[in-house]
Amino acid sequence: MNRLMKCGILLLFALLLPARGAVLHAAGAGTRASFSRSGWVGARYAAMGASGEVVADDVFAIYWNPAGLTELKGRTRFSASEIQQKARKGDVSGISEQELTQFSEESGERFFVQVGISAAMLDVERNAGFFGFACSLFNGVFGLGVYSIYSPDIESRDQYGNYLGDLNYIASVGYLSYAFTLGGVASVGVSTKVLYEKIGNTVYAGVGADIGVQVYVLPFIKVGFIAQDLGSGLYPVEKYSTVRERWEFASPTLRLGIALISTTGLTVSFSGIKKLEQTSLYYGIGVEYDLMRFTTIHLGFNGSQFSAGLTLHISSVDFTYAFMFDNVDNGYNNMVSLTVLF
Repeated sequence: MNRLMKCGILLLFALLLPARGAVLHAAGAGTRASFSRSGWVGARYAAMGASGEVVADDVFAIYWNPAGLTELKGRTRFSASEIQQKARKGDVSGISEQELTQFSEESGERFFVQVGISAAMLDVERNAGFFGFACSLFNGVFGLGVYSIYSPDIESRDQYGNYLGDLNYIASVGYLSYAFTLGGVASVGVSTKVLYEKIGNTVYAGVGADIGVQVYVLPFIKVGFIAQDLGSGLYPVEKYSTVRERWEFASPTLRLGIALISTTGLTVSFSGIKKLEQTSLYYGIGVEYDLMRFTTIHLGFNGSQFSAGLTLHISSVDFTYAFMFDNVDNGYNNMVSLTVLF
């Protein structure tokens, strides 16, 4: 595909920007622990229409799909088996001459560490942040992450609509993840989660799990799937007069994505999201293109909402900015993220 055709695809995609009066929906609404799936992690994935279950390949995969953590192994020098694996996928351009001449069967995999942080300033007085750490461990990749979302000064009303005052809302998720490869083309990842939610003076805590896979069906076709919030539930940490002491479980969410990956730097992703407590099926579409060695642009739709972003690659550091229309009131959301690979 030549450069002119690629630019034409990107231009057509951008012209599909919907009117701001489009039908709105609140992502993740309708179930407990929905804050854990709000999607404000990694500006690249937010810019690509929240299709991270298939394209996530860095420390932010802890959140989007832990199976994607194994892609970090491809960013270090390769052993002979890894070079063969990349060659089977058609990614020969990612193998340097130095790696071809210096590897040995006995050298094994190199130890690596990647850290990442992202922050989002959202419309309707919301803010979100994520910090993650990933490293090679045994034959796989281990990850730790924390995601938090904060909303101040929320109006509180009783069942009759009477104003009771303002309250603050804060929720966090702690992740413990591990991913490994199967057969050279498939990856499996599991995340166990600790949940925390504070609504005014009422505090809940709980646990949950995510399980995901990523598979290269062909060298240029990748499929990703994740089941989120398996067994997730929240329980009040104290006795409150207005709160029942019982576990409140979240309905799982299923995400399935497919990515078409060109060796010339163009990736197109499609994502389908099914929240089991709802009848609707949501979707995401993403496009990214490597303009040059140090710059990648991203475009996307998350439902009817448009998003765009830009990544700068400087040595082992990636910095991304993303802009999105908010899916609650069509306001403006801004997000930045940074990763460093050691």
